Amino acid sequence: MPESILELKNISKTFDGKKVIDHLDLTIYKNEFITLLGPSGCGKSTLLRIIGGFVQPDEGRVFCNGVDITDLPPEKRNLHTVFQKYSLFPHYDVAENIAFGLKLKKKSKEYIRDKVKYALRLVNMEGFEHRKPNLLSGGQQQRVAIARAIVNEPEILLLDEPLGALDLKLRQEMQRELMKIKREVGITFVYVTHDQGEALTMSDRIIVMNQGLIQQMGDPKSIYDEPQNAFVADFIGESNIITGIMRKDCLVEIQGQDVMCVDTGFQKDEPVDVVIRPEDLSIVPEGAGFIDGLATDVIYQGAYYDIRVLADDYEWAIQSVNPVMCGTRVGLAILPENIQIMHKPRSADEEVIRGK
Repeated sequence: MPESILELKNISKTFDGKKVIDHLDLTIYKNEFITLLGPSGCGKSTLLRIIGGFVQPDEGRVFCNGVDITDLPPEKRNLHTVFQKYSLFPHYDVAENIAFGLKLKKKSKEYIRDKVKYALRLVNMEGFEHRKPNLLSGGQQQRVAIARAIVNEPEILLLDEPLGALDLKLRQEMQRELMKIKREVGITFVYVTHDQGEALTMSDRIIVMNQGLIQQMGDPKSIYDEPQNAFVADFIGESNIITGIMRKDCLVEIQGQDVMCVDTGFQKDEPVDVVIRPEDLSIVPEGAGFIDGLATDVIYQGAYYDIRVLADDYEWAIQSVNPVMCGTRVGLAILPENIQIMHKPRSADEEVIRGK
């Protein structure tokens, strides 16, 4: 069993009469890269700020290594926060920015020099020691901000959408750098993003949030392959989500057609949500699949073709390496193990919790 480093117990927070976090419990483990993922306003950044000490919860307590730190100011917590705005000192060069916290701690010149050199190597910024922030690219400024955090040896590094201002290539480069730093340094990372691809790429564990509640938590593969509700399925990558009827164990009706699946434990003829990922659908000749339709749109995406097929007033999304012509009648096929069946919410409250 991994050793916990951070525990959030019964955390709630309200702003202007709106509950942003609703009685949330979460345990974070040592050396874990955990991502808080969700749409804008879901409470993920507020939760990070509560961990960092910048926001006080209305209810609940925060524990680090078993010690209650809820009332401690940020500077008294052994963690460091990196925001999207890097807040580098413009009149300091790179080395001076990185060394700032160590100087406040009155470390020796030799200690500071060695730590700065180590941090620069870690973030691939050797040779930039004397350059001012205004002469750095956005990605380089982000590396300096991370290096400044690392030299202070925090137990936990909090990152609030730190790559949001970077272009795609720089974001991907920084994702690799962060994963390398995590492996080499062994710091616990708590990372906030609304970018699903970023979360799937970097995380040991993903916490999917919506309306102040945790919708699902797990490793990236389980989050993507086994979404627990329609919100998670729709938010993590693209999904076809359609109403079905569970006729019996391992048999679901989709658009009037009985289709084999692997799910069990549902009531006979229970209405359900059916989730099918676009890459799990195959285009076959008309009449050879579980349903037929008309190819209405085909877009080349490089690694695959994004194809839309209209069948009985539902537009299916398919990702295929083989194109079809628009206007062609085709069939859709699916393997039973690639169909995900979920209970429908039974009430408005459950709909929020389950995340429609």
